[in-house]
Amino acid sequence: MKKILLTILLTVILCSAWYLTASADDSQGKKLYNGWCAQCHGYDGDAKSYTDKFSMPKPRDFTMGTYKFRSTPSGEPPTDSDITKIVRNGNPGTSMPPWTRFTDDEIKAIVAHVKTFAPDIFKDAGKPITIGTPPKASADLIKKGKELFNKAKCVECHGKEGRGNGEKGWQDNFKNDWGDPITPANYTHPWELRNGSNVEDIFRTISVGLGGTPMTSYIDSLKDEDRWALAVFIKSLQQERKLGVAIKIKKTAAIPTKVDDPAWDKVESMDLPMGGQLMFEPRDFTTLITNVRVRGLYTDKELAVMVEWSDKKPNNGSDGKPADAVWIQFPEKVSETVEKPYFFMGDKKHPVYLWSWKASDAGKVTEQLAKSYENVEDLQKHDVTVIAGYNDGLYRVVYKRALKTGSKDDFEVVPGKFVPFSIAAFDGQNDESGIKCAVSAWYYLMLEPATPLRVYVFPPLVALFVFFGGLSLSRSLKSKK
Repeated sequence: MKKILLTILLTVILCSAWYLTASADDSQGKKLYNGWCAQCHGYDGDAKSYTDKFSMPKPRDFTMGTYKFRSTPSGEPPTDSDITKIVRNGNPGTSMPPWTRFTDDEIKAIVAHVKTFAPDIFKDAGKPITIGTPPKASADLIKKGKELFNKAKCVECHGKEGRGNGEKGWQDNFKNDWGDPITPANYTHPWELRNGSNVEDIFRTISVGLGGTPMTSYIDSLKDEDRWALAVFIKSLQQERKLGVAIKIKKTAAIPTKVDDPAWDKVESMDLPMGGQLMFEPRDFTTLITNVRVRGLYTDKELAVMVEWSDKKPNNGSDGKPADAVWIQFPEKVSETVEKPYFFMGDKKHPVYLWSWKASDAGKVTEQLAKSYENVEDLQKHDVTVIAGYNDGLYRVVYKRALKTGSKDDFEVVPGKFVPFSIAAFDGQNDESGIKCAVSAWYYLMLEPATPLRVYVFPPLVALFVFFGGLSLSRSLKSKK
């Protein structure tokens, strides 16, 4: 009898301990979720929240059990590791930050709670696909991948150059499972690939697709070696971001007269990360232009600055949406001792010049003087000219101006001196106009000074002096022996 009672007592204690532990875990996950996740994903996991009208892409609705980023085949739920990775690392370029403040146990509890929003989906655990070792990239493999890129119709969404500008991506029915319009990925911008940008990540995305989007799984339609070739080709499209604080403008005999002149591709460039204008209403939380590339050349008489950026759908304003646009900004007074103006359109004490271009006025540039975003004056001058073009998802705008305009009001561009500048870019398809735009911080350009003649003359003279001096000394020593 004692044994029976002891057994019952132990069973009750163990069950109570399990219940209390499970309740504590569930309570911790729910508490953390409600405190840090529900404001975007909703307290019931249905994404009905404070931010659903302001976020793009919108926060994930967990009740459908559909996860965009998985390591499991299409139709299977993500693994706990998949969800943990998203919570821990966040989604770059979205409102989902990396949650480094949580311990591993806390994230485990959050993941457990998130899965309770779609219990039927997680009834059976998903099994990750096998990635294996990627093949070594080669010209032949890239060529094969490029052929598959067209054959598998990737080009219809991602465009010929992989900039996400394919025609299919702009059809009315190009939406996710929640009915929200989305855009194809720009493969040339690895920092925008939220499922990872290395070859293994790309292979996984091609293999399992992106849940809830038109990006389907190719694991059944393409063999492993074909998916690897495709991944290697896509990897080869990625643009290397060249960051810095100043760009050197080299001197040339003549500035190219066309934006697509191959000579421009050989010119040193610098990339400017772009962010939304968040200082003044209307703020731009979801700008689509994430990077602007700048390069330049100068001659004895003029300066040319090229601004280049990706835009998945060009817009000249003819469809009722704002025209795509860009402006480059310089301080009114350029001096190494003068304080720089406020970086967005200056201020009353420190005005800025704007060289404004719009796709609706392709061959025209408007010169403006701004003392704030509310105080902008069009200048009746035509010192700056512009040429512009759009090809395969890429805008190029080249501004040209004389180094010295003859006007005392204009800033001079002198070789060897740093000139502050910044950029603002507008995506009309994203309804960006006015002050709703992507902006950069202040950067510098500097015209590389001509190399002084002494650099070419003095070293040979010194070498000759050393040679003949040594020769004379040698002869003198031999004569004394």
